[in-house]
Amino acid sequence: MENNEYKNNVISFLNPKSIVSESFRALRTNLEFSMSQDNKKVILFTSSHVSEGKSSCAANLAAVFAMQGKKTLLIDADMRRGVQHKNFGVEKQNGLSNFLSNVGFKTQGFFKPTDISNLVVITCGTTPPNPAELLSSHRFKKLLEDYKSFYDIIIIDGAPVLPVTDSVIVAPLVDKIVIVAAYGETHKDELKLVKTTLENSGGDIAGLVLNKVDSRTSGYSKYGKYRKYNSNYYAYYSNEEKK
Repeated sequence: MENNEYKNNVISFLNPKSIVSESFRALRTNLEFSMSQDNKKVILFTSSHVSEGKSSCAANLAAVFAMQGKKTLLIDADMRRGVQHKNFGVEKQNGLSNFLSNVGFKTQGFFKPTDISNLVVITCGTTPPNPAELLSSHRFKKLLEDYKSFYDIIIIDGAPVLPVTDSVIVAPLVDKIVIVAAYGETHKDELKLVKTTLENSGGDIAGLVLNKVDSRTSGYSKYGKYRKYNSNYYAYYSNEEKK
């Protein structure tokens, strides 16, 4: 993996003073307030379709939690198109799919440390033929339950909702869900469908991250020039949201 790809995706670690990093710290604060009761600590990131930025957002949020001193576990549950091993420069092998499909799996090398203190990654592993079935297994639920007591925060990078059912299966197992939408790309009707689908499965939606905002038109241009990567957090959906 080339270091440039890492720099492009985990800005909150490599450029902590940027407006992008500040946006993720704001997202962290909002989530902390919404999860302050009942020891809630598991967050699922998902989106409508691929390439809307959910994996980058999950990585950056995990980074700012870890940089705050929280023991953070990032699980790449997008076993079809997982990229967290690239984001953090760790081996893809011995990942989630391997653990879930092999009862005799050895956990050595399963929890992969990163260059960020307090941040550990479980990669997606080898692409399986049946990701949805693996995520619906008791083994995945037990994985989350077993490590809630060890980590302060667990962030799951899930698959997009509309193409596949993976995140719908995971939704009732987590405490909060963050949906990532791409500015100028994601449609309002798609977001409504994703919201309804996740809520019908028992998911608790915290809000929406609007990604790929052009800083030159977002009101942040005087702070920085992160074109197409300025993430803003909106607490809840509204009927006024446009494409």
